[in-house]
Amino acid sequence: MKVKKVTYSAAVVLASVVGLAGCADVTTDVRATGAPVVLQGERTYAFVRAPWPQAHPASEQYEALVRSELANYGLVDRTADHASYLVSLAYDTRPAAVGVSTADCGNACDRAEGAGYSLFGRVYRHSMTLRLLEATSGKEVYKVTATSRDRDADTDHPIPWLVKSALAQFPFAEYGAWRVKLRPGDAADKQVPRVVAVKRVDQ
Repeated sequence: MKVKKVTYSAAVVLASVVGLAGCADVTTDVRATGAPVVLQGERTYAFVRAPWPQAHPASEQYEALVRSELANYGLVDRTADHASYLVSLAYDTRPAAVGVSTADCGNACDRAEGAGYSLFGRVYRHSMTLRLLEATSGKEVYKVTATSRDRDADTDHPIPWLVKSALAQFPFAEYGAWRVKLRPGDAADKQVPRVVAVKRVDQ
């Protein structure tokens, strides 16, 4: 009887590992703030490059993907002296606290509970924040942050997922907390995820 229980427990753990490894969908949390009306006037922008230590080889990849997504909304990249808006990017990967996440966790999504370890290893929190500033005044008119969690400490792999999530809608209507579900792209370009669902999270 004891052998059967041990075997069953091992099977459950193995099934859980296989399920996590083969899961195609990725879920991210998105939080947006800003004025009700965004992007009045000419839709041109320029990137504001942060000084070290924010500078990172991933910066180019982030900017390229953000540039591609913003183009879908009619925004055009220009030099700073010919731009109506400035775009600031910040990103981070760090060990995450492990807590209980629910479908409607709201602000509790990022609450720290316990050590950053789970049954299958350390958990990491990846985040990207995009800020849109008026070029003339420097006033922030829109900010959106996308976050995801997994067991991979690599800082590059979440980039396409975070950018796609943060710009799944632009701007996010009725600013607040959102949950974005994505999955890998088609066979032609699996590196570019596609948005499956965007859901408002009650706070």
